[in-house]
Amino acid sequence: MKRGISIDDLPERYREQVRKQLGMKAGIPSEQTALREKPRSRRRSENKTELEYNRRYLGGRGLYEAITFHLPGGSRYTPDYLTVDDAGRITLHEVKGSYRLHSHGRARTAFRECAATFTMFGWVWATRQSSGEYTIERI
Repeated sequence: MKRGISIDDLPERYREQVRKQLGMKAGIPSEQTALREKPRSRRRSENKTELEYNRRYLGGRGLYEAITFHLPGGSRYTPDYLTVDDAGRITLHEVKGSYRLHSHGRARTAFRECAATFTMFGWVWATRQSSGEYTIERI
């Protein structure tokens, strides 16, 4: 099992981005998060599948679209949820429904590329089955 890292172990560029998204000052979380600071034109709300996953598996603690990764080749990837456990380890979650949209394959490719590039994070791919249960794959 991977050890994970804390926010302070990140490169400065990502450390400040994560702190801003978490609303942290000097490593202490605050109630206000940067999710409220996103411009409304770019803001997307959680769908029902994502809301259910956050409630059932993350206990409502998941930060929605809290960080965006810039990948080689100019593409970007934004995981659905970011969680930080008590030890400071960061895990990123991607949630997909049972109905496969055209973007599913592209998201899976970006997810795998990101997981291979940023190995210091924990990665979770969760797919909701038609039965309502989730298949969870940890990378």
